[in-house]
Amino acid sequence: MSVNVFGPQDKAVEDDAADKLGNVSAFLQHPRELSREVVYSNPQWLALPGRDRNMNHLIGTYINDDPLWAVRARIANEVNDILDSLDEVPLDPALPFDPPSGLKSTLKRHQVQAVIFILKREPGNRFSQASNASVNTSIRSGISQKNHGGLIADVMGMGKSLIILTTILCTIGDARNFPHFPFQSQNVAEADRKTPTQATLIVVPSAQLMHNWAAEIASHMPGALNLILFHGQGRHKNPESLASTDVVLTTYRTLAADHRKARLLQKMDWYRVVLDEAHWIRNPSSQQFRAATSLSTNRRWCLTGTPIQNKLDDLASLAHFLRVPPYPDKTMFRRYVLVPLEKGDQKCTNPLRFYLRQHCLRRTNKCLNLPNLSEKILYLQLSIEEQEAYDKILSTAKHALDNIVSSADKTKQVKKEKVIVVFRTLTSLRRLYDLGTLPPIQSLPGDPWQPTEDADMLCKLCSSQDADESLLLKDHQFCPECSRPLRSQISASNTGYLTPASLPGTVSDRAMSPLILSMDNGHSTKLLKIRDNTSTLHYLAQLIQQAGIPHAQIDGRTNNAERLRHIKAFQEDSQVPVLLISIGTGAIGLTLTAASHVHIIEPQWNPSVEEQAIGRARRIGQTKEVVVTRYIMTGTVERSILSLQQRKKNIARFTFGTASSDAVNERLDDFKFILDANLS
Repeated sequence: MSVNVFGPQDKAVEDDAADKLGNVSAFLQHPRELSREVVYSNPQWLALPGRDRNMNHLIGTYINDDPLWAVRARIANEVNDILDSLDEVPLDPALPFDPPSGLKSTLKRHQVQAVIFILKREPGNRFSQASNASVNTSIRSGISQKNHGGLIADVMGMGKSLIILTTILCTIGDARNFPHFPFQSQNVAEADRKTPTQATLIVVPSAQLMHNWAAEIASHMPGALNLILFHGQGRHKNPESLASTDVVLTTYRTLAADHRKARLLQKMDWYRVVLDEAHWIRNPSSQQFRAATSLSTNRRWCLTGTPIQNKLDDLASLAHFLRVPPYPDKTMFRRYVLVPLEKGDQKCTNPLRFYLRQHCLRRTNKCLNLPNLSEKILYLQLSIEEQEAYDKILSTAKHALDNIVSSADKTKQVKKEKVIVVFRTLTSLRRLYDLGTLPPIQSLPGDPWQPTEDADMLCKLCSSQDADESLLLKDHQFCPECSRPLRSQISASNTGYLTPASLPGTVSDRAMSPLILSMDNGHSTKLLKIRDNTSTLHYLAQLIQQAGIPHAQIDGRTNNAERLRHIKAFQEDSQVPVLLISIGTGAIGLTLTAASHVHIIEPQWNPSVEEQAIGRARRIGQTKEVVVTRYIMTGTVERSILSLQQRKKNIARFTFGTASSDAVNERLDDFKFILDANLS
């Protein structure tokens, strides 16, 4: 156990504490972890006169030894520093960028830099011909530079899709000549020969994002690019149909299905392949990884704002797809990059630094000069009746955990059972925060929305009927959006519409406060309201409707056509001032710049989920200050969730190993952090 001691920055107080601890042979060690805004000083540590007593540089190390956790903390910080340093693209004044014919929009400076970054790393253009040979030549003997590409890891909202589409326009002439100059060996058997195509294949997570890309083409370069959507039952069946188009859009699910059956996409020799949200292939045993890495091309690009999701090994999967030197597959990447990192030698991060500086570009939205972001927290109070229900839920959870811990079974299944129990507890508490003590009732007669089992426990990804979006769940023990344990029998009562009519129990302030704020708003600005589950989102919709406030609603059960219609209405129609959206939906691939107020009704323990949702409003195209309001129930575990968010921001949460147990252990750590004080 590690305990941090806090006190005033007063030398007399510090010296007094040091004397009293020394009298009982207690000596302070450097803390394992500490929030960045806290100044650390150890009164028992020798400090020369006149030296600054700030010892924050010593956080994460022992005085007498260097334990594994400290080594990994240091390496994690260095990896984060590397990622933060990948924002430079040297520009040559003698080689200016000329916007390609057909581009109707003006690129921002960071987008021009990214296009040049890509062109320098692909053959056959004036930027690559003039660039330093170090970009295009391997430093390791025996590895030829026949593959080109890299990683665009800009954070969300930076316009990565427009960067890629502009690059396609810049190379359209070379691409259209590509089928006429095949480079396949004459020794390749006829059955294995690929059909060369001028097209860039772009793979995206969902049909919604596929249509987003198509809309980007229509908006920024109308008529300049020929496009094929390779998706659905009516998709093209022969290679020749894909040989003479400029862009082919498909989804990871369609790519995986095609890989198993027709293999039409694998029969093509693509001019370029781009993976959008490339972290979808991070699991090397997944169908989408096998399908993506089997595509034929010598120009490969990954787009992702989160190149490291949970493990450093995630990068090995991306390296295996890219095939660029000096580590063109995951085996070499692990041997020469990850293994030295695990050993923790002094220069262990050098191979990773060299690789990423060669092949990766990463910028934050600081370069966009966006309007200000202001955030505030609205604290709400449980009623007496709700507090009694809250205490009962925690007592039940403690009893269940005690039974599991006292059992003779100490296998991995026990850990999973603990996670399920705690997840049930948090789900019950969440329902209490949202709806007070109102009981669940059946759907209203004739209501088209029919709740399914565990409706309250499912986020957009869990509940989605879109096979594209649910594909990723096959590779997880927990839902990556809401952390629900997957492939587990978790029973819960059906929860349908809740009417605000006279029902036993109380309505939580959480449900009423956003409604009141919406009414006070007077429809003068657009509001984006984000909740975590569908049934309570729907209940809030009923309250807003009864208040006479027009609104649109998107959740995991909204089909793609309806989703696009609701987004268009919210973005363009001044008579639709409110959009209700589930956190999973709001965090994925949407542009909602009409919103200047974002209400996060429930805190997420992964801060990046909230950041992604907020980023849908605060991105390129936003002209107003964005105000974020969070709702927290005082005296509950939600205060611990806020602390967990800060902890995750300040501490690197990725791991070094590849074991499947990492997800269970990390989830247990999170649950323990949130509930320990309440279950003790």
